Amino acid sequence: MDIDEARWWSLQRRPGETLRIALERTLRDAILSGALRGGVSLPASRRLAAALGVSRGVVTDAYDQLETQGFVVIRARAAPVVTDGARGSVARSAPEIDLPAPRYDLAPSEPDFHLFPLRRWMSTAQRVARECDWPTLGYRDYRGERALRAVLADRLGRTRGVIASPEQIIVTQGTTQSVDILLRVLRARRSPRFGVEDPSNPVRHKQVMAAALTLVAQPTDGDGLLIDGLSADAVLVTPAHQYPTGSVLSGERRRSLVRWARATNSLVIEDDHDAEFRYGAEPIRALQGLAPDHIAHLGAVSKTLVPALRLGWLVVPALLLEEAMHQKRLADGFSPVLDQLTLAAFLELGEYDRHVRKARSVYRSRRDTLLAALARNLPGLEVVGDGAGLHVLLRLPAGVDDVAVTRSASERRIRVHPLSSFYVGAPRANGLVIGYGRLHESTAMAVVRELAAIVRANMDGAPRAGAPRDLRPSPRRWIAPPVQLRTAQTVAPHWA
Repeated sequence: MDIDEARWWSLQRRPGETLRIALERTLRDAILSGALRGGVSLPASRRLAAALGVSRGVVTDAYDQLETQGFVVIRARAAPVVTDGARGSVARSAPEIDLPAPRYDLAPSEPDFHLFPLRRWMSTAQRVARECDWPTLGYRDYRGERALRAVLADRLGRTRGVIASPEQIIVTQGTTQSVDILLRVLRARRSPRFGVEDPSNPVRHKQVMAAALTLVAQPTDGDGLLIDGLSADAVLVTPAHQYPTGSVLSGERRRSLVRWARATNSLVIEDDHDAEFRYGAEPIRALQGLAPDHIAHLGAVSKTLVPALRLGWLVVPALLLEEAMHQKRLADGFSPVLDQLTLAAFLELGEYDRHVRKARSVYRSRRDTLLAALARNLPGLEVVGDGAGLHVLLRLPAGVDDVAVTRSASERRIRVHPLSSFYVGAPRANGLVIGYGRLHESTAMAVVRELAAIVRANMDGAPRAGAPRDLRPSPRRWIAPPVQLRTAQTVAPHWA
């Protein structure tokens, strides 16, 4: 602990206390309260004495007493260290619980961290740090570094059809913050009705409710979001690969959604969460390019690289840009600068594209292995959403409790998510959302065999209705890329 770090507490003597007793009590109280945690090094006696204006003997005696009481450990030629387990009842009242890691992690949207090109990233980061000037280390533009925003604008336009200038892009700390910024903007504009796909990411449901907006659950089907009956000021969609069902927003639905946004002057928020990973089909153009004045586009590196980088981007309609920039500034000032510049260099050098191509090949192989294992062990169940992303949806027969299946799987340390947990209200379907990002080919057959046994056990106990189910393998469902839309006249949105 540095001397300056020790100044948050002061040495105050109580009536009848000597300096040594006052110092001993002050340090002991700090340890018991948890302010000084186990493993923290205290200042050397000479340095602490100089900082407090007392003799070195006072500090040495206090340290000796604390060692006798078991609060610190003193070694020759080393600073005293606070012992583990010395904190009092207040600190011990909320212990951390270390849950055992799953044997098989089938959580959806989890990338394989081992694929991250750590050495190339660190090499690029070191070069960026060496070449940056001193002003780069100060307070920066809260929209993000222009070098990154410029390369993002070029790449998003080239690969996703996004129409945006660098000035329309805000660098965020991931999709969650991008959504939070837009929720704050909508709340400030008194646009309270926020629509989400049903089913969809439960984290987004909680964000909307935490922002004190009205959550509007809009159903989906095999062609994506149902537009008829949608009544909201804004709606969040995952058109390229719906999360969690894996459906693709069809061409007709895209046209309907754009017409709805223009007719109602509403905002569409496009979460492009795993568009980089498409298998055996042409890339699907981003929705934002069809109506940039009504659609905000969100992206991040959490799945393409690793979540720990906390880097994402928000392409904002021009009429909302000033307010979104203001909310980003209030949220955290600006995102980590050196990481932004490293990502910009990674993109310019082609390292990002090389990594994505390699990761796409790996994930495609894992998807194929998973599909083969499911077809072999559960041949009568339909698998959908396998055209992109890092997960598929295994549909379960009516009457089978997907929560009970996942609970049984958890007992065997298999992590998998039930489809019913993604619904806002009562679930309309049941199934298992199975991620394969971290599923190695060598273990796929074993885990699916265990999972199939659990599913069959629950099917045996489920009520049966109608004719026996056909157990022949069902064909996988492929959805054609959407038809490109013609440019329509732009109507000024109500949030202008």
